[in-house]
Amino acid sequence: MTASPPARTVFVGTPAFLGRIDGVTRCAFWTTEPVEHDFDPARLISVDLARAPSAAVAEEISWADVDVDDCFSAPDGDTGGSTLGPAWPELRLTGAVYLATAFIDRLPPSLRPTPASTGFTGAEYECQSVVYWPGTPDPRAGNRYAGHCAEILEQRGTLARVAVFPPGRSTDPATSPVTMWLDLASPEHCDAGPASLTTIGGPVTRGPLFLIAGRVPSPSTTNGSTE
Repeated sequence: MTASPPARTVFVGTPAFLGRIDGVTRCAFWTTEPVEHDFDPARLISVDLARAPSAAVAEEISWADVDVDDCFSAPDGDTGGSTLGPAWPELRLTGAVYLATAFIDRLPPSLRPTPASTGFTGAEYECQSVVYWPGTPDPRAGNRYAGHCAEILEQRGTLARVAVFPPGRSTDPATSPVTMWLDLASPEHCDAGPASLTTIGGPVTRGPLFLIAGRVPSPSTTNGSTE
């Protein structure tokens, strides 16, 4: 019997240049510098930034209707996720938008962002995040992970000392990776489990490592309740 795919939403990050405001959370953006194509309106991607995991947790939308990731604190302490929009937390004209892969698949092929089309120099997984839906038996349920390129320097069972590169800079010889120990089998450290997006370990010493990047807001936090 084939195992069911994990209940999760995978996001792909892209540069974003605000091109049109349609509402408090609805806007349209370009994925490349607009002066390069003379502000071509045909290249705008329309999105509602409110259709995010926080809205699904609050039961305002279903998880299947999530189109973008929230803004979150990345493992290195920087801001991750979507940082563009009419109200994040104030008007931002440039930033990033992390689009759900299902949303990207619905776009016309000419509008689908890829690392090559947006000028990103790393592998696609280096600009990805994933949220495992809360309320499932999966040990990763409610967790968010951010993709990095990593290299195993030493491994003792499932424990590994890894060199983690900043997203998009894994091929830059001037980049100094961050070294850390982690448990490749622990969902508290990385995306560990069935159909994991993390592939390093054992004979695979370099590749995707999806590090824990916090949890999605709990329903009580989202709804403003402290109970």
